[in-house]
Amino acid sequence: MNKSNSTIPEGYTTITPWIISPSSVKLIEFMIAAFDAVEIVDNRAYNADGSIGHMEARIGTAIVMLFDSKSHWFATRAFLRIFVDDSQAIYDKAMKAGAGH
Repeated sequence: MNKSNSTIPEGYTTITPWIISPSSVKLIEFMIAAFDAVEIVDNRAYNADGSIGHMEARIGTAIVMLFDSKSHWFATRAFLRIFVDDSQAIYDKAMKAGAGH
């Protein structure tokens, strides 16, 4: 890919995860508590019903996009690999933040 002619916005990568969840607000709160995520401010978009249509967070060098699912949608699973320096410490932090619930 020719980076000088790239359509990738500054700060993003070629592949950017997009997580669909019943509550993007709860998910981003978990990501902040467990992985020190930082919400990208002024980036929330709301649907007419008040649900989240788009929001973003940065974890390390990656941006993760999120939006709320609709009640009639099938559950969508997300599988993400996160590279960290101390996996046990992050695991413990994630469990304390509510992982698995």
